[in-house]
Amino acid sequence: MRIPVLMILLTAPLLAATSRPEAPPTEATKPRIVSTLAMDPESPREIVGWWSDGRSLIEVARDGRYRRWNDLDRFDRPSDVGRWHRENHAVFWLNSYLLPAPPPRRVALWLRDDLLMADVARLKTAFRHSVTPPRVPSDDLVGRWRGPGGELRLDPDLTYTWSRGETVDVPIAITSQRGRWRLLPDGRLLIEPFAMNQRPMIRVAILDDANRIVELASDAGGLRLQPPRPRTPANPEAPARETGKAPGERRPDHP
Repeated sequence: MRIPVLMILLTAPLLAATSRPEAPPTEATKPRIVSTLAMDPESPREIVGWWSDGRSLIEVARDGRYRRWNDLDRFDRPSDVGRWHRENHAVFWLNSYLLPAPPPRRVALWLRDDLLMADVARLKTAFRHSVTPPRVPSDDLVGRWRGPGGELRLDPDLTYTWSRGETVDVPIAITSQRGRWRLLPDGRLLIEPFAMNQRPMIRVAILDDANRIVELASDAGGLRLQPPRPRTPANPEAPARETGKAPGERRPDHP
């Protein structure tokens, strides 16, 4: 009597499962096609450089650090800094230094017409990789400014160095100055000396018709941005030798 009872108990759930009505199929979200298969795991794509979605910016530095901005102005203070590490040819991670520490951001790589793209966790739009950052108005100021007012060097790290061009007999005259610079959103140039007891030697910016800074003024005179020096080749080619005889070359004696 025990065997038939056990058979009835075992078959009852099977009958209940087969008699359950089928649930209506739910509409699944369309999967995203990612071209990671086109990337060779043996030759990972370079991720060091600049990533932008057109509205924000991420710098992935070669020393293992990263910086992120909520806009495209990399001269502004970044909204997030931290370190990064690569998991494989298609994924790397961003670990923030912010406190309290947010969860790491997973960055998934994919290709769009051979352009390296990335989906960053918790960010809606895709980022595109570039070797150089997008150009912003502050880029037009970086470089050496020269003129009667001396020489001014505006560096990308937002520091400046100014030196007076002409000699002054007055003992209290300032002959050089160092400090910080910044281009404000309204287009004004902010100059702040490191020495608190000094006044900025560059005080006036002259604009063109397009409201771009084309000249800087000081007590000693004006300064204009100088064109960059031409780069000399690392391995210049030797001048081609003429096909004639070299100077001083002796002719062979004829019998």
